[in-house]
Amino acid sequence: MYDLIDECGSDLKNLGYEQISHGKFSLCEGRVDIFTDQKSKLVGFDKGSYIIYNCPLMHAYGQECFDYLSTQLAKGIRRLARKNKLNKKSRILVVGLGNPAILADCLGSRVLDEINLDVLKKPLRVFKFAPNIFFNTGINSFDAINMLCIWLDADGVCVIDALGTNSPSRLTTSIQINDAGMTPASAVNNLGNKICKSSLGVACISIGVPTMLLAGKVNPSYPDKLILTPKDIHSEVSNLAKIISKAITMAL
Repeated sequence: MYDLIDECGSDLKNLGYEQISHGKFSLCEGRVDIFTDQKSKLVGFDKGSYIIYNCPLMHAYGQECFDYLSTQLAKGIRRLARKNKLNKKSRILVVGLGNPAILADCLGSRVLDEINLDVLKKPLRVFKFAPNIFFNTGINSFDAINMLCIWLDADGVCVIDALGTNSPSRLTTSIQINDAGMTPASAVNNLGNKICKSSLGVACISIGVPTMLLAGKVNPSYPDKLILTPKDIHSEVSNLAKIISKAITMAL
């Protein structure tokens, strides 16, 4: 169970992967572009540009680190936005995926809670929506997002969700963004319809953070379906929601 491209097991350096050390807060930024079907099949990820921010001690550093991370993340979002021809006049739907009632899966909705919209300002360009999960609503997330994109005449979608990882050290300390799209519930193998440019017809920027891993990756004697999360998941998700929401606000 992994959603981070730098955990794919392939030598990404041979595919053009580059890593930048920011020299502050132990932050490292990795970038890789997957533009061919051959590369996509090799790494097991869809075609697109991927940016991964790794900051192992982000929750220990505090607010100064959070602000710096927001600034760097905003730069990455702008980079993908420019690539997909999105600008300050584009109409963007920001979507928080996941189950808001479960701490390890509520990142999307928590990010939306932190984004303040000036609904009195016209024209309104940024909209936010939390579709919840199919088992709570009976409505497929993709169908709801697709319908809203058409109704709003959106130029792009920004999707936020919790991810899965194979490494305990990556839990809540890595942020991955891409323009390849995202599949709801992929971390628990409950595959839904992929939310991406080819399925929606508009640009799609995805932001994800690993908040869970299969217990068997830590100890093979644990049940296959047991999922582990950090003990401080509540405060860490709260930190991440503030970091990501600020980055989205700065970028869009």
